[in-house]
Formats: sequence, C-alpha cells, structure tokens
Amino acid sequence: MAEQNYKKVKSLDSEEIVGELIELELNKSAISLLETTEGMTFEKTKIVRGHFIYSLAESLAIAVIDAQAALVGVANIKYKTPVYAGRKLVAKAEVIKIRDDNYIVWVKIYDKQKEVFRGKFILVSVE
Repeated sequence: MAEQNYKKVKSLDSEEIVGELIELELNKSAISLLETTEGMTFEKTKIVRGHFIYSLAESLAIAVIDAQAALVGVANIKYKTPVYAGRKLVAKAEVIKIRDDNYIVWVKIYDKQKEVFRGKFILVSVE
C-alpha cells in the first residue's frame, strides 16, 4: 500500500520524502509517519531538533501537490510542544486552496493525539 503512494508522488523522489508516506490523494490530503531517534535530538535535552520536524511537514506538503515540481514560497509554522526521542509522529497534510500555480497546504503533526507542530505552506508549482 505504501509503495503505491510513493508511485503517485510527482514532485519528489521517494527517498526525498521524510518519514513513511502511508496515505496520499494528490491535491487533497496525505499522511506520513516518522519514528524519532536519539540521533535526531540535541544531546543535552534529548529534544528532537526542529529541522527534522519541519522536514517531515515540508516534504509532505510538497508530495501532496499534483505538480512535477513545487517549492515553498511561504511557510508560517508553529512548534507547539517539544518532541523527545522515541516518539512516533503522524503528519497530516490537507490542500486548502489551489489558485493558478499556488497551493495552500496545512500540515499538522501529532504525537499520539497531541498536536506538536502546525504549518501553513504556500507552495508554488514550477513546471
């Protein structure tokens, strides 16, 4: 099932997607999973570095777009609570609006039922 989702993605190669893409409906929604590890954390606090969480959200936002290539034009993001090593994150993307070559995508990331990150991405299709 997951392999079929990777085949649908047009804007990225499968190895460029952070996490495991488990559900995808182009230009509508997508879900991916990321299991965090100690290698992703700050050594002192064991909190997962923000760029891993952002990369999960960004790559999912780009993957959900039905375009050959897409770039983030604007990202409005919020880290809501710290994430520690060993947590399984679930990222959910939803395409809110499409106008010409611009896509507005909301991505929310959860640890269990708790929202730990949210982002509004304005993506630009570059054909």
